[in-house]
Amino acid sequence: MKKDVCTLSGTFAGFRNRVGIATTSILLFFSSCQSGYQVVSMDGKYIPVVEASQPDTEVAHFIDVYKSQMDQEMNVVVGISTVDMYAAKPESALTNFTSDVMMTLDTRYTDGEKIDFTLMNVHGHRSPIVQGEIKLGDLYNTYPFENELVTLKLKGEQVKEVFDAYARMGGAGISSTVRLKIKNKEIVEALINGEPVQDDRIYTIVTLDYLAEGNNGMQALTKAVSAVPTGITLRDYMIEYVSRMQAAGKEVGSATDQRIVILE
Repeated sequence: MKKDVCTLSGTFAGFRNRVGIATTSILLFFSSCQSGYQVVSMDGKYIPVVEASQPDTEVAHFIDVYKSQMDQEMNVVVGISTVDMYAAKPESALTNFTSDVMMTLDTRYTDGEKIDFTLMNVHGHRSPIVQGEIKLGDLYNTYPFENELVTLKLKGEQVKEVFDAYARMGGAGISSTVRLKIKNKEIVEALINGEPVQDDRIYTIVTLDYLAEGNNGMQALTKAVSAVPTGITLRDYMIEYVSRMQAAGKEVGSATDQRIVILE
């Protein structure tokens, strides 16, 4: 039986758009195709962007059609930040802000159980939130990924494994319900809501699907008793939260508070 195949050809072209931003255009076309769309080969060429480069007029026109509308939407002010918030280890204003906002997830996503703590990776933030107006585009820049919020039920012994991983990596995003003391990349003290971790207790956690899959050193999360996706991306949740605060006449902000301490 003959297999359905397609042959894909393309050009990878760099250009500077009308506002001087270097962009890469990927122009692809099927040089031959039968039903089934199974790509069996691909060829292309790379054209580097240099000062003398001329815009690809076809792609530039395509972008211009949407640019005005997109700029208008992304420049809408959705909130106000009282401080500059950056992401860093062992904790930071931005990682604390994100993790604490995740704590406000409605308990209908956790079978009515109170959330014990949240986890967020540092590099899930790709730009700071600076003091002043927060535009919609700013939040897209800070949270560019399609990471989905996930609720986990995790035994205390696996929670300890998670905290051990935090100790080895030197900290990351975690909610204010947790207090960790770390020395020589080992946990000296770990408290959840002021109490030591109990091995047999089931804890309710909110995190990202990326971490729940065991990425970024979070293999312990794959041992969860249950994992339930919410269908909500972190970015959408943060936008909704900041917008809700503005509608209530409230500003947003965060600070470090010694939730993760590295001891000498």
